[in-house]
Amino acid sequence: MGEFVGIDPSRAEQLIREMEGGKDVLGHTRHGLEAAIAEAGPSWTGPAGVAAMHRSWAFFDETQRDLKWRMDTLKQMVPTSGNGMLSEFLPFDSEAEAARQGKADAKPIADALKQHQIESSIETWRDVTAATASTKEKLNDPAYAAALLNALGPDKFRALFMHWMKDKGPAMDRGLPPAVLQQGRKSLGPLAEAYANAERAGRLGEEWRAKFMESTQPGVLTALIAMSKPSSRLLNQVALRVLGRPLGADLPTSPNWNLNALVEAYNVDPQALQSLLADNKDAAGWLLHPQRARMSGVADLEAKLAEALDKALNPSAGTAGVRDRAWFNIIRGMGAEDSPWIGGSWGTLKDSPISECLAKNVAPYLDQLARGQSKRDSPELKSTFPTSPWDTLAPDDASRFMGGLMQDKDAANILMKASQDYTLSLDIGRFRPFGDEATQDQYTSRAALAGGVANLMLSGSTHAEWTDDEYADWLAGVALLPVSWLSNKYWPIQDANVATARDAGMDEAKDGLKGVITDYFDKKTSATAEYVANRIVQRQAEWVNGSLNQHGQKPLTEAQQNEVRMAFRGRLYDALVKALKQRGG
Repeated sequence: MGEFVGIDPSRAEQLIREMEGGKDVLGHTRHGLEAAIAEAGPSWTGPAGVAAMHRSWAFFDETQRDLKWRMDTLKQMVPTSGNGMLSEFLPFDSEAEAARQGKADAKPIADALKQHQIESSIETWRDVTAATASTKEKLNDPAYAAALLNALGPDKFRALFMHWMKDKGPAMDRGLPPAVLQQGRKSLGPLAEAYANAERAGRLGEEWRAKFMESTQPGVLTALIAMSKPSSRLLNQVALRVLGRPLGADLPTSPNWNLNALVEAYNVDPQALQSLLADNKDAAGWLLHPQRARMSGVADLEAKLAEALDKALNPSAGTAGVRDRAWFNIIRGMGAEDSPWIGGSWGTLKDSPISECLAKNVAPYLDQLARGQSKRDSPELKSTFPTSPWDTLAPDDASRFMGGLMQDKDAANILMKASQDYTLSLDIGRFRPFGDEATQDQYTSRAALAGGVANLMLSGSTHAEWTDDEYADWLAGVALLPVSWLSNKYWPIQDANVATARDAGMDEAKDGLKGVITDYFDKKTSATAEYVANRIVQRQAEWVNGSLNQHGQKPLTEAQQNEVRMAFRGRLYDALVKALKQRGG
């Protein structure tokens, strides 16, 4: 039994494609050629040609199957990225031999299960374990694994796991803790590996791919992925089966080990999580529901999930296009109008590593989100519109997403820093508000995006759970985002004393805004939210005009000063009023 094989996967795959092309040519030619030969009758000079043509097609087909079987087996045995030579001793000499042995090895397992169903004793279960253990050295061959499974059938396969789990509490519904799953590997681990290996190689029929997945209890499915090395496809199939259940379907009296098994698997295969979130528009809402992890009863599950999310969503994770789609679905799902992350009975992700993880990794998408706000407020500035698919994201959904994260103070601070960095990256200071047409266009576009990100922060901040003083300080900082280009980086000042005075002026402006906001919150004035918002906008405009004059720029005319003030008002006024009203009443 077995032979030494060496294969270069890339060359083998190329050869398989070339043989498929040869089969296509022969297949398309055969019918017409056979008809012409039959019509020619005895005058046909090459009667052996038809048989040769059939033999050629059969040779290509048989060789393809054999080569694919060898590749599938080697890939199970030797981890590879697809480059270079793979070498190993195969368990069987041929695919047919592997299939025959798989079918034969299924019988002792089925017989042992039948006896255990009658006696249900420790001894009969040991017989089951012994029968499954005998398959262990052959499971890397996917033809063997598929034949073993098909001979057992989905019902017997499922029954083996159910018999093992039946005395372990709500295991079939809620899953099992890692320590118990580790013990189970000794008895049912080979069968879990057989399923994963056959599935990865695409050798499972419909009764396994769909029907088995739909009719099998969640605890059995998570045991399968915990006891094996599942493909990303299999892992995501199990995830959708587990996460698609109503949140209240899980019993609150015992830990949800199903979720723990999924999160641990995604920490090993974060690209699978990225694909899940990208390909299923509901997955983000299911996985990231505020109480999904907190109701689990599993210690540190939020931290584990945050770790998996960071691996799947950070700016260098996986494939850019897939990662973008994942983020789009997360933002749209968490920011939906009926979002449970904001003001719902389920609570929030306050003081959560998940909030902080999302806040940290969403920074690359602030530009698209700011563009969405700008498109709503400045529909004439087509150059600032978001690109696909972000052009289909409702600005309010983006704001609610930010609001959901901002309920966590650390996440809010991360977002504030990211929005400041984004505003600075726009290099607004290179362009004067009034100059030649090209310069003014650049200024206007960048100011619109700076206003967009400030608006995004303001809209989200209405949901932040801070003290009035904390919120006033934060709100003043956000309100100054569109003028934060007045820094050493964008307005170089050689004289250190002058630079220090300029920075002090910025701090003074912020303190002034904070004072206005605090007085409104504390009811020290009779001012309305609209009045306070107008005061804030006026102070911003005054600060810009004063800074331009202070640093030697051409003074603005009264009309230009009014234009600057109105530009700020148009971009920030509505969001400021809403934030002030919601916070201050």
